[in-house]
Amino acid sequence: MRQSTRYFILWYGLFETFVFTGNIFGWTALHYMLRQEGIYEHLCDNSTLGTAYPNVTNTAELKQVSPPRTCDRQDSLLNLAYTVGSFCMGSTSFVWGFLLDTWGLRNVRLIINGLITSGCILLSLTIRETSFLLFPSLILICVAGVPLRLANMQIADLFPEHRSTIITLYSGAFTASASVFVFIKYGFDAGLPWEWACFLLVVLSALMLPVTLFVLPADSFLPGTPKGLFTGKQEKEVTSVAPCVWGTFTYIPEDPPPPPYTSSLRKSAKGKKESNSTPSQKNSGREEPSQDEKGALEETRPSLRESFFSASYMLHQYWFCWILLYTIIYVGTLHLWAERTTTDRSEDSLFSEIYGICQVTGLFLAPIAGVFMDWSIRGVAKGDSDPNTRLLRVLRSCFWPMFLTTLLEVAAQVCKFFDHRYAIYVSIVAVTLLRAFFISIGTAYLRIRFPAEHFNKLLGIMSTFSAIASLFQFPLFLWESSSLDNVLYVNIFDSICLAIALIHPILLIVTPAQKYFLKRKNTSS
Repeated sequence: MRQSTRYFILWYGLFETFVFTGNIFGWTALHYMLRQEGIYEHLCDNSTLGTAYPNVTNTAELKQVSPPRTCDRQDSLLNLAYTVGSFCMGSTSFVWGFLLDTWGLRNVRLIINGLITSGCILLSLTIRETSFLLFPSLILICVAGVPLRLANMQIADLFPEHRSTIITLYSGAFTASASVFVFIKYGFDAGLPWEWACFLLVVLSALMLPVTLFVLPADSFLPGTPKGLFTGKQEKEVTSVAPCVWGTFTYIPEDPPPPPYTSSLRKSAKGKKESNSTPSQKNSGREEPSQDEKGALEETRPSLRESFFSASYMLHQYWFCWILLYTIIYVGTLHLWAERTTTDRSEDSLFSEIYGICQVTGLFLAPIAGVFMDWSIRGVAKGDSDPNTRLLRVLRSCFWPMFLTTLLEVAAQVCKFFDHRYAIYVSIVAVTLLRAFFISIGTAYLRIRFPAEHFNKLLGIMSTFSAIASLFQFPLFLWESSSLDNVLYVNIFDSICLAIALIHPILLIVTPAQKYFLKRKNTSS
């Protein structure tokens, strides 16, 4: 394959990831356009005309700041569509991972193309009279976002020397995808009809078809695929990359520490191994395990069930689920916060635009998160002969990346207690950094803490539970939007959940607790 073709695939895959994989998280801009277009406006009546702006009592003034009719019922149904779309982003992660391995890249991408194009067409046809099309359009677009990201992550195999950089770059494109609807909103505000503004997405999705059919391989980017475009020397250069859903890891130690429970087993088997080894094995300079030791090691290797029910995984599962849920809650309720802060419609719109534009920085911030994690671990990943001490040092090195990431949510949550425009601006910056960092850092922890063969399964489980947790966004939205008095209680509830999430990174530096977790794992195995 020519070098130019490889770079075309790289940059086009990055463009696809940016446009289609996470655009639902630009809900603030999309929500603004849907209300302007009058989607589900029929649910409102004249008596609820001013519920979105309670401080405005004059009808003429209300029409000036908010031309479309808005009401709680309309807002709730729109938010339900956002919640369902967010759930669809991660709920099918396991299915698409298996389909990519079974059906091949081309067949899965053809399904992806059909889902995205159909969803974009339905969204462009979603007007006041056809409001019911909003739900199927968002479901189709969001369901296709996960497999498209999984498929495009494999492009990193074309550049084996820069695989981690490319993976983190694609993770950044997923984060930056929230700005897509902001760019569409600029055209919408400039007078471009809603149908034509969304039809641009239809055109971009149609461009995926020729690339799938004529440029990309039929099966995968992995070596030994006879139907692909890669033959000869190029096939020997590429290797596999672990598929990820919400994020990816950026660092794998070249010589990862062996599980602590195998050290004693190796010592006990050493004498027997030396007596059974051949002269060629002894003189080769490399210590090969005997068949007995291999069988014993396999028997004592922890099962997926033991990893899943460990205290470390449960704490990490909660930490990841809550931070993801919080980012979804923030996006879904930003307009409520803005409406409590100002009655100026233009400033309300400005908040959503600033949030969306800030997400573009995810292209650069996500790789920084990976570099930060690598830097924290690199100094302690080697140099200690005792596997227990070595693993403990590696886990302690995860504290600062995970703790500082959690503090970003703390900053955003503190801002939510104040109905002031500057508090909104500060929270937008904090959440932008949070979305860019927590995915890479949260996924890297799985790769470091648990056996490598459990990584994809544990990540898939974590992604599925995170998708289920995202459904709680809707009742929390209803609670916050029901009255101004409930806003304080919602913020207190969020703060309590955040305090529980802080336990996970803090325990990483509590040496007795980590030794206890490791001891429990050794005992159970």
